[in-house]
Amino acid sequence: MYGTKVKDPVLQRLGQKVQHYRKLRGYNRDRFAIEADISKPYLYRLEYGNISPGILRLKKIADFLGVRVKDLIDF
Repeated sequence: MYGTKVKDPVLQRLGQKVQHYRKLRGYNRDRFAIEADISKPYLYRLEYGNISPGILRLKKIADFLGVRVKDLIDF
């Protein structure tokens, strides 16, 4: 199926976790992206399971959210 991207369930779950903690901390996407120093398009793609973040980026996001990387990937 050319042009059809199948989302990986692991990436989808990771994105859901990031979104959950972002909302729990009271951030909308715009504010989170600015304060966490990541782009809005990147955050959007991450939360919807379209990209796989590198470990350093994931650590940066976890630190900003006040959680451990393990909390984001333990599912």
